[in-house]
Amino acid sequence: MIGSTWGRRRALAFLLAWAASVVGLLVVAPSSAHAADLQMSFTMTSLKVSGYQPDDIVTLEGTVTNTSTLPAYGVQVILWRSRDEIRDLNTLRRAATTAVLGSRLSIDADHYVAITTSAEAFAPGQSQQVTLRATMGELGFDTRGAVFAFGADVIASAESGAAYYPSVGQLRTFVTVPGKTKVPVTSIVLLSNPPTKLVDNLFRNDSLVSELTGRLSSLLAAAGRPGMSWLIDPALLDEVRDLADGYQISSADGPRAGTGQDVARDWLDRFERLDREAGGRTLFANPDVNGARAAGDELVVSRSERASANVSGLDDLPLVVVPSGDVLTTANHAFLADSGADAVVASNTVAAGALQAATAGRPAVLGVSEAVPGAAETPQDLRRQFALATATVAGGRGEVRLLTSTSDIEQDTAATASWLVRRSLGELLESEPGVARVGLVATKPAVLGEQRFEALNHLESDFTVHAELAPGSTLTSQSDAAITRGAASAWVTDANGFDAQLDGLAKLVGLPELGRSVTLTASPRFLMSSRTNQFPVTVTNDLAEEIRVKVVVDTDNFRLKIPDSEVVTVPPGQSVTVNIRPEATANGLVTARAHLATSSGHRVTPDTSITVEVTDLGVVAWIIVIASGLVLVGATAWRIRQVRRRQASAESSGADA
Repeated sequence: MIGSTWGRRRALAFLLAWAASVVGLLVVAPSSAHAADLQMSFTMTSLKVSGYQPDDIVTLEGTVTNTSTLPAYGVQVILWRSRDEIRDLNTLRRAATTAVLGSRLSIDADHYVAITTSAEAFAPGQSQQVTLRATMGELGFDTRGAVFAFGADVIASAESGAAYYPSVGQLRTFVTVPGKTKVPVTSIVLLSNPPTKLVDNLFRNDSLVSELTGRLSSLLAAAGRPGMSWLIDPALLDEVRDLADGYQISSADGPRAGTGQDVARDWLDRFERLDREAGGRTLFANPDVNGARAAGDELVVSRSERASANVSGLDDLPLVVVPSGDVLTTANHAFLADSGADAVVASNTVAAGALQAATAGRPAVLGVSEAVPGAAETPQDLRRQFALATATVAGGRGEVRLLTSTSDIEQDTAATASWLVRRSLGELLESEPGVARVGLVATKPAVLGEQRFEALNHLESDFTVHAELAPGSTLTSQSDAAITRGAASAWVTDANGFDAQLDGLAKLVGLPELGRSVTLTASPRFLMSSRTNQFPVTVTNDLAEEIRVKVVVDTDNFRLKIPDSEVVTVPPGQSVTVNIRPEATANGLVTARAHLATSSGHRVTPDTSITVEVTDLGVVAWIIVIASGLVLVGATAWRIRQVRRRQASAESSGADA
C-alpha cells in the first residue's frame, strides 16, 4: 500500500524494499525448484484492540494451514504492519487491492510464533492456531482518525534444514485509530426482490413466498431494530399485497392457485409496524437507470413513478434511487436530474461522506460504504475491519451502509464500536451535506444492454396494440408496471430471469399469442360474377375480453381492390361474420392476403390467403339476352309471314269454288 503521506520514511522504505528484493534474488534464492510451490494460508479468527494509547494491546488470532501438496519445515508466523497513515477513501481502496509497503516486527515472544522446527514437517492440510500480540506503541499506530495496514507473514521452507525461509503466506487487514468525535452511521436495509409478478393476480412462479420466510424475513427483522433505516421497493410491496388477497401461478397447463396468502399477510403486518421516520422508497422495481440511459430509454423514471403511484401508502416517503451495482456515473447523475429523487446511492464516490451535495437539479448522493455489503466469501472479521476503516476515514461526515442480505446484516452487527453512533435515513437527508461537491471514480457499470431494452420496446408496443384491441381490458393500465419490472436491475446478472419474465408477459399480450386467440376464417376461394360483390369472413375471439377489430385485405394486383371492413366488436368467446367487398376492373385470378387489425391498423393476426376469381358473368348474360331477343323477333316475323301466306292461299281457293 502506498499511503497518503509521502516523506523521507516512505522513500527509505522503498529503497530498503528494493534492496531486499535484489539481495534475495541474488543470494538467498530457494535452493529447490519446487520450493516455490509451497503455499500457506493464515485465516484471521479474531482481532481485538484494547484501546488507542501506546500501551494498549492489539491481539491477532488466526489459523495457519498448509494448503499445498508439499510438507513445510520451519513454519513461523511474524506480525507485519505499515506505519503509513490512511486518512482518505481513495488510499484505503488502493491499500485493500494492491501490495502495501511495510515491515515485520522484531522477533520476540509476542510478535512471533514458531510452529515447527527446521527439521519438523508441517504436513499438507495440517493447521495450527496461533495468537500474536503487540502494543500500539510497538506498531507505531499513534495518529487519531487514521487507519493502518496490519497483518502477519508466514515463512517456511519445502526442505528440511534449509538456510532460507521465504514468505509463503500472508494476512492483510486494517487497524483503526478513530478520532475523538463519534462517527454517525446510517445502516439502510433494502427491502427488494427480483420481480415475479406478471399482471394482477398472476405470477410466473412462487419463489417470492420462500423469500418472505427467508431473506426478506431477516431483512425485515433487521429493519425493525432501533437505530436502523430501511428502503422499500414499491414493486415488492405491490407483489406481497397481491399474494395476500389470493393469486395464481402461471404454468404450462394453465393458471393454478397459489398458497402463500398467510405468509404474505404476516410479512405485511410486520412491515406496517416499521418506523416510517426511518424509511424511504426506491424507484418501482429498481430499474436499471444506467442501462436505460445508454439505450436511450428516456421514460424509465417517469414510467416507474406512474407504476409507484398505484401502490398506496408510500407517497410520504423520500425517494432514493439505487442504481445497478450501486454504481453512479456523471452521465447517469445528469440523467436523473429533475427526476424528483431525494438522493441516489453510489459506492464509487471519490470522498468518504454519507451525504454529498449536488447541483443543477441532480439528487444528492449517499456515499455507500464498499465494505457493506462487500463480497460474501470474504471472512467476516476482515469485512468488519474494512467497515470500521471506512467509518474512520469518513469521520464526522458519517457513513452509509446498504444491507441487502443476511450476510450484510451480520456484518453490520459485527462492525459496531463505542465510537459509532446510529443516524436514521430521515435525519441524514435533513442534515447538511458533509461533502460539498460530488466526485465519482470512473467506473463502467454492468447494465442490461441495448438488446434487452429493444425487447422491452417490443413489449411496450404489444401493450399498445392490446390496449387498442381490447379498450376495456384490465391489462391496459398495467403496462407501466410490467415494463418497469422487465427493466429491473435484478436482471443485470440474471439473463434467465429476464427471459422468463418477458416470456410470461408475451403469453398475455404478445402478438403471437393474440394470433392464436383471435382468428380470421374465410373461404379459400371466392367467385365474382360482377364488378362488385361481397363475401363473408368470420372473426373468432377466444380471449376473455371484448375486442374491436377490422378486416384488412392486401393484394399486389391492381385489377382487384378490397377496402378495409368496418370496425366490429366481438364479445369474448364468440364469433362475428364480417362482409368484405372486392372491386374488380378486369377478369382473372387474384391472390389476396387478409388479416385482422385494430382500428388504427396495428396487425393482430397473420395472413389468411384468399383466391378471388373474376369472371364478369353479367356482361355475358346481357349478350345472350339480346341475341335471344333478336332470334325471337326474327322467328316471330317469319312465322307471321307464313301464316299470312297460308291465309291468302285459302282465300284464293274459296273464291275459285
